[in-house]
Amino acid sequence: MATIALRVPTAIPGRAVLPNGQCYILFTSGLISARDLIAEKVRAELRKARAGGMAATSLPLLLPDGAEIGFGPLDEQLSIARACRAFADGLFLLLYNGRPLVDLHETVELTRQTSLLFVHVPAQVVASENQRLDDAA
Repeated sequence: MATIALRVPTAIPGRAVLPNGQCYILFTSGLISARDLIAEKVRAELRKARAGGMAATSLPLLLPDGAEIGFGPLDEQLSIARACRAFADGLFLLLYNGRPLVDLHETVELTRQTSLLFVHVPAQVVASENQRLDDAA
């Protein structure tokens, strides 16, 4: 299988560009799960943070508020687990060719034309949605 480089940005609704939100990730073309996409994004953002400090990364937008970010191998695994949990909790969206992925086990096909986008969901949006669901129950 061929290796491809994809630009994988992080965005915040209402902001055109996040200077620290861009990264390129090398993938093997073919099927990949949402969990593995998140893991690769976290690893890429950690590499940026190690090289340029926290101002160079959008990793905090993929983790729960207040989550500490470390730089060791175990810290990397913890950040991946926290990011996967944040995805499951609706703290960010992962769009594949404009379509949101909804499950960590969902698999998609990567090609050179694939578009990936991580979108941070503001905390007040998550809180109001949770309140709406509680009221409906």
